[in-house]
Amino acid sequence: MKSTFYFYANPFHSRSAEAAHALSSAIKKRGGRVLTEQWLSDRGVGEPCPMPDMPGDTRAIVAIGGDGTLLMAAPEAVRKRVPIVGVHTGTVGFLMQGEADKPEQLADTLTAPEYSLASFPLLQIGYDGQSYLAINDLALTRGEHPGVIEVIARADGEEVFRAHGDGAVVSTPLGATAYGLSAGGPIVRHDVPCMLLTPLCARELLLRPVILPLGAKVTLLAHGQERRRLQLAIDGQTLLPVTHEAKVEITTAKETIQMISLRPSRFFATLRRKQAVWNDYEIQE
Repeated sequence: MKSTFYFYANPFHSRSAEAAHALSSAIKKRGGRVLTEQWLSDRGVGEPCPMPDMPGDTRAIVAIGGDGTLLMAAPEAVRKRVPIVGVHTGTVGFLMQGEADKPEQLADTLTAPEYSLASFPLLQIGYDGQSYLAINDLALTRGEHPGVIEVIARADGEEVFRAHGDGAVVSTPLGATAYGLSAGGPIVRHDVPCMLLTPLCARELLLRPVILPLGAKVTLLAHGQERRRLQLAIDGQTLLPVTHEAKVEITTAKETIQMISLRPSRFFATLRRKQAVWNDYEIQE
């Protein structure tokens, strides 16, 4: 029986279609089947199939682009309980393990009888009667409007901080090197079971990021200026306008996301390499 793979690519990355075509050809040579979106299929990559209609026996979702591409495909991977792997054609790609210029090697790994999987926690977010999942983080911010907002952060009913600034970010370990890191949060290895709570540009100079255990029940209460909406951003992909007052409840989700490990984890070596890209300088291995 053929192994089925679903390709999800970023149409705005010039190399994505080329990389998808090369990897698709390599997988087909090894007896695999590739499904993908219509625009990518029109370019000769796989059979057209909307992502929600992918069969239940899909072996893996292959996200081709940058971290944002993987984050866009990840909710479907969670819903379908299908592992996901990223192929890097973007700029930073901290979550991406596959290299676009090695399609034959990558196809060998993906079509092998077994491969290593790593499971990571997700955040369950409750707002306005709706529920959402976050792989990386959620940010409750002032959005596009100027002015300071107040965010009161509580964990298990106890006040953690009261910040006046741009808002706050709650992150998973996977998201520790995303928005939270840019906001001054700690570097946390992805296999550490925790949640991170980071104030954004707070005028209270002694406020610091906080690390909480998985399962903690976090509440963010935000107060802004009347008639100016705040914003709730989930993984930088889902943007929800909220009223000038908001209550967001966060805890660890029952679901997890499974990611294919293509190589032994070298978190800090990867971090140094990505920081070199961020800072635009060369680094010696």
